[in-house]
Amino acid sequence: MQALLSWGRLRAAVLPDLCLLCDSTAGCVPNLCADCVRALPRLDRQSRNRVVAFSYGAPISTLIHWMKFEANLAAALSLGVLLADRVCGETGMRLPDAIIPVPLHRDRLRSRGFNQAVELARPLSRRLQRPLLTGACLRNRATQPQSVLVSRADRRRNVAGAFSLCKPLPGLRYVAIVDDVLTTGATAWELARTLRAAGIEQVVIWACAGRPHGPP
Repeated sequence: MQALLSWGRLRAAVLPDLCLLCDSTAGCVPNLCADCVRALPRLDRQSRNRVVAFSYGAPISTLIHWMKFEANLAAALSLGVLLADRVCGETGMRLPDAIIPVPLHRDRLRSRGFNQAVELARPLSRRLQRPLLTGACLRNRATQPQSVLVSRADRRRNVAGAFSLCKPLPGLRYVAIVDDVLTTGATAWELARTLRAAGIEQVVIWACAGRPHGPP
């Protein structure tokens, strides 16, 4: 009985029956109603090398904050499904050989308890039936949060050399990097550079939110 009660609490946390944003009945996207989903600030695709689903503003920024800083896994599931819907809706999209979430440094992972990029990538991996490589890459050092740095140059310096591969990736020619927010793109592009140096021929970046006029 105790196990059943624990599962019930977990399901209510991750799959509530009400919309996280307005308390209406949730619809096809987990934890969000149809009206709130329709009102989200979508972005047009601006580059063949990246897909950014939404403009970083309310209510997307609110859901991301809940996910990252309040450990709200219901919000993480909603955002992951929304990103998967966007990627799968792109016409002519070539499927990657694998999906790689941007890794957190072990200290950040320990304090947060989970990697938000991994949670966003899970629905993509299931929908596209592509492997999710959570242990392929390592963040070598604890960088400053990119949000506290203003200039593009400072953000690039902050993550320069921050990633390495944990093991060779034979047979992979095209991979997708998943991140939560793409602002200047410094973090994702540095991880992409690391992957290309290891022999990956093509890298695409998929992010949940970003600026309307982000990096190419």
